[in-house]
Amino acid sequence: DCLGRKSARAKLRHHFCPTHLRDLPPRARANTEPHAFLRVDALGRLPFSSVRRPRPLLEVDPPNSSAVTNNDQKASDIPLEEEPMLAARVTIEDGLCLLDVDDIDRFLQFNQLQDGGAQMRQRRQVLLEGLGALLQLVDPLGKSGNTDELAQKDDLVFLRIVSLPKGRKLLARFLQLLPPGGELMRIVCMSIFRYLRFLFGGLPSDPGEDEITINLARVVSSCVHSMDLRALSVCLASVVCSSEQPPLRPLGSPAGDGASFILKSVLDRATKLMTDSRAAGNYNTTNLSLWKASFDEFFNLLTKYCINKYDTVMQSLRMQAKPNMAIDESDSAKAIKREMPVDLLHACLPHLNDQQKKQLLDLSQRPMLVGQS
Repeated sequence: DCLGRKSARAKLRHHFCPTHLRDLPPRARANTEPHAFLRVDALGRLPFSSVRRPRPLLEVDPPNSSAVTNNDQKASDIPLEEEPMLAARVTIEDGLCLLDVDDIDRFLQFNQLQDGGAQMRQRRQVLLEGLGALLQLVDPLGKSGNTDELAQKDDLVFLRIVSLPKGRKLLARFLQLLPPGGELMRIVCMSIFRYLRFLFGGLPSDPGEDEITINLARVVSSCVHSMDLRALSVCLASVVCSSEQPPLRPLGSPAGDGASFILKSVLDRATKLMTDSRAAGNYNTTNLSLWKASFDEFFNLLTKYCINKYDTVMQSLRMQAKPNMAIDESDSAKAIKREMPVDLLHACLPHLNDQQKKQLLDLSQRPMLVGQS
């Protein structure tokens, strides 16, 4: 990818792009496909490794003891190919198709085709949609339009994928290759917004994994900047309807600020769409109402978080203070500033109604919070 960017910038005689595109095999092979074998003289047949149909390490009879519980029996009855973790590994393996997408992009960049590249672009879209299908994401708008009907069981494969560093890298690259503002991008982003705590709840101790998580937040933020008001609304609604409280930390928090960084991007993008006359065509009355409803719920979530965080910090300071001694104002102000998502509160300002402004004013007038919101 680095060589490709250098080739695009430089005036080279031979660009870094494929001379021709290989014929792509069917992306998803059937689980019933027999194992491929390699014939070796005097050794018979050696099976190739297959992530879709891993060969058993040991042949054992199924347990028939009465000591086996119902849960154990139920777990053993699940075919291996239906296990979410195996599906996640298969998806990551099939993520190699993104290299084919990259080849198509380079080929189109440096070659002129008779049809203008229409077939190539269609081929590219099929590859991306195929990988999107492997993620097994649920589109709430496609089901009933209600994000609160979803449960974690609906996103098991997605959660298994993003639990792995290479899975998060795959997701980031996948988002970068999707057409900006498209429906597939919206569906993927809604899943990410449902699990902000799972993805950005804390930074990994490993520096490499840390950078992967930070990069994913940057990529999601860049996707947000291409969304219209409807997509922003449903993504924000996904946060509110999530079973997990998002980590609304201040930007720059050492514990990780990926979720706040993404949410601030949503608020800033909505502000731009609603204040920029050139972007007025990106929303209508229906989308405006949808945004307002989503924002109101999010603002309630944010203010409750701030109040709870304030109470927690003040209680901790009181417990640490010596008896009959007042809490040091500078220490408490610093402690609260470290915990309060001030940037998110500021980003909310253009979207507040009079009641919400009063609510925010009341919050700012709490002791040690003056000038912090």
